[in-house]
Amino acid sequence: MNIVVTERDKKLLRLVACLAIIVIFGMYLIRPAMENHETLQNEYDAAEQKQQEYQTQIAALATIDDIIAQNEAALNTASEKYYKSDLETRQMDDIITGIALENGLFPQSLTLTEAAPGAVSAYLAEQEAAQTDGSADTSSDAESADSTDDTSAALIQPVNYVYIGTATISAQGAVTQWLNFLDEVEHRYKGLRVTNFSIADYDYVANNTQAVSTNLITGTLEIYMCVSDKEADA
Repeated sequence: MNIVVTERDKKLLRLVACLAIIVIFGMYLIRPAMENHETLQNEYDAAEQKQQEYQTQIAALATIDDIIAQNEAALNTASEKYYKSDLETRQMDDIITGIALENGLFPQSLTLTEAAPGAVSAYLAEQEAAQTDGSADTSSDAESADSTDDTSAALIQPVNYVYIGTATISAQGAVTQWLNFLDEVEHRYKGLRVTNFSIADYDYVANNTQAVSTNLITGTLEIYMCVSDKEADA
């Protein structure tokens, strides 16, 4: 049997061969390349999105720095009324004894308690009252602003970070010297508050055998301290 291949058949065979080559080329070359391109495109889109997130975070750093600076400034303002850090009893001794000696009092005894977290409502009320008395001639708007500032300062003062130490001092001296002591505490030492005191007559014999009449003054003071996060956690 003879098969006659016409020119038309040859063209059809060539066309089929070309189609087969195209199909094979598409299966083994074009489709993997397209899949790889799609994968790379997805990775590129993810990387671009991540880059935008980083750029947003970098742009927000300036705002975050401003917020941190504002919080630090507010904390410094709020802690001005207190001693910085947790004072040791030796340091409290130096403070109280130094004020007494500066005002002519002769300390006989000083009992100290270590600082511990405590309520500051009484102290803040006293400070606010002093500020109100000192600014009685200001306008009502200014008083309102000061009140707002005091409230804001009080809000950022966690009770756990305000530590209070107690000192009970007995000292010889005149009543005027004790009044000077109280005045000194009121105006120069904002971290101190005298909670109570008593004055009694005191007679003793000096080294020259002379009888001396003076006063024995006993007073209790509170020492307010602003303790940082690390010190409070320690």
